Amino acid sequence: MRSTRTLQQLGYSGLASFIGVVAAILAGQYYILNFSQEKSGLINHEIIFIVLILALIASLFFALLYPRYQRIYASYKDLIQSEDSAKSMASQLSKLYDELGKSYQDLEAVNHQPAELSILLKLDIDGNILQTSDKFREILLLDTETVPANFYSWLEQHTYREDFIEQLKSLAKERKSWNGEIKATNDEGDFVWFDLVVQPVPLNKEKSQFGLLVIGTDISNTIEAKQRSREINLELVNKRVKEQQYRSVLILEGQEEERKRIAQEIHDGIGQMLTGLKLNLEGITTSSSPHMRQRMSDTKHLMKSIIKEVRRVSFNLAPSSLVDFGIVPALKKISQETTSLTSTEVVFENKTGFINRLDGTIETNLYRIIQEAVNNGIKYAKADQIKITLEHTINQLTVNIEDNGKGFDIKKLENVGHFGASGHGIFNMKERAAYINAKLDIDTKIGQGTSITISLPLT
Repeated sequence: MRSTRTLQQLGYSGLASFIGVVAAILAGQYYILNFSQEKSGLINHEIIFIVLILALIASLFFALLYPRYQRIYASYKDLIQSEDSAKSMASQLSKLYDELGKSYQDLEAVNHQPAELSILLKLDIDGNILQTSDKFREILLLDTETVPANFYSWLEQHTYREDFIEQLKSLAKERKSWNGEIKATNDEGDFVWFDLVVQPVPLNKEKSQFGLLVIGTDISNTIEAKQRSREINLELVNKRVKEQQYRSVLILEGQEEERKRIAQEIHDGIGQMLTGLKLNLEGITTSSSPHMRQRMSDTKHLMKSIIKEVRRVSFNLAPSSLVDFGIVPALKKISQETTSLTSTEVVFENKTGFINRLDGTIETNLYRIIQEAVNNGIKYAKADQIKITLEHTINQLTVNIEDNGKGFDIKKLENVGHFGASGHGIFNMKERAAYINAKLDIDTKIGQGTSITISLPLT
């Protein structure tokens, strides 16, 4: 909600600042008028004339400003609704994945009625097959001529690792049993799963010779049912995720359009009006008392500050340099603007001289990710130095934003969720990165600053 609160503060503070300017001017005039009356007992006609002019300018300015303020406020309300909607969809997306994980756990917890165990194979201690059951041959679709000669060799043919086979041999020699699932392929190439127990047994009454009994059951239907259920659940979740992502994209694009419209209203409307008022103030000259001249000077200085702030807000909403010239000039501009307007030094370095233009959507989302990283570094990390580094190869563009702030516990944030103040900002960065097919990596530790790397494929 940070961006929406900023827009709301802009609307209120912009109107309040203007009213404050007019009130300050009129209060100054009134003070000087009273001062002059007390001292000389005469009404200075020049001061009355100036007050009337300023009142007229204020009335005209307010008449023009208020309709634009209403339009900006309406746009601001639209942005609030779109951000709330995006936040709600992100929360729903997180719940979808939680539900998917829970469904997997529930599926694993289902108690299937076990099939009857049967003796499948009889082996000697070296794994040579002495006898096969009809059940074993039926499951694997074998005839007497294609029965494997050795159990361990049969496992090896089904791509089981040598260390696993050696473990089975070692247990057999130690006369210890083994239990587990084995995946094999029948004679037609279909997968078959067994739940097996390999049990050492004596081969004679004297127990001087031991062999192995392979006891088990076919669990192929159970395994396949679980896999099908997972695939169905995953397909449904992926479908809903894609729908949510599509809506997210529409909201992001809508937000950008609203930002551009508000920025244009501020720059072309309020900005031009403030500039006109500043010129009118500068055109007023008076030969009255030093108090009057000082008040007029202070008013002009305040007006310059308001114009500067309006331009800064307009730039943050929709930087013209990004639209006109691309990502590199926009990053230079944001570095300069942030350094001049805050106590944080932001440095931009284009290591490989990247000058190419990217698709407009990619440039906008890449810029917003970097802007969010810089804002987080200032607001939350309390960094006094931030460095933006850009470099590229023929296949990839890499941007790194590194600050010397206080850092944070990324694991804790992931466990708590991304829907707090700073967490929601990081979530938005990840969403934007995914939208433009970029990879976002965050490296941070408490007390050691934060490094955010964006890797964007160029092909």
